Amino acid sequence: MTIDVVAEPLVAAVREAWARARGTILVPSGFQLTEVTVDAGSLTAQVADPAGSRFGMRVALPNAARWEGRVQGGEGTTEHWALWSVIVPLMEELETDAAHRFRPDADGVRWVTS
Repeated sequence: MTIDVVAEPLVAAVREAWARARGTILVPSGFQLTEVTVDAGSLTAQVADPAGSRFGMRVALPNAARWEGRVQGGEGTTEHWALWSVIVPLMEELETDAAHRFRPDADGVRWVTS
């Protein structure tokens, strides 16, 4: 699968945001980012908790024009999008007993978004 020019920096930003946040109050060290993929206009992130339960989240990719000419580190950048559109919402869902609220699919992934 080829990653779209717009999607590639977003995938990298999710991985980097996870690495920076891991081991903090936002992402406890027992959680692992297992997969970040792009398909059909959405980004999918999957994580595993310390017990081995797997969770997934799908987020629509932003419009390409939104990223043109942005400086790093501020609102509207890939880093900001990764943190506030993927990492924070996913971890918020996992804090609310997601293992009991969401049923696993055939692959054992509990999807916190449809």
